[in-house]
Amino acid sequence: MFTYSAVIYDGKKQNLVRYDCGTDTEFSSYLESRFGCHVCLWSNKELSETTMAAIAASRVQSKKDGLDKTEAL
Repeated sequence: MFTYSAVIYDGKKQNLVRYDCGTDTEFSSYLESRFGCHVCLWSNKELSETTMAAIAASRVQSKKDGLDKTEAL
């Protein structure tokens, strides 16, 4: 899951948009449904907070289980 951010110009004003979804296509569909005709001035894609929390929890569990060997690297 990713958090997409974009600055969209809809012909009248600029809008800062944030949306959580899994793919670029999903984000494009969301923008199209919300704004119709628009210009994307800037966009960014980053892991969502939910995904980051899941990764952190997995690392904690791996350390507890003695499976995390990343510290040796």
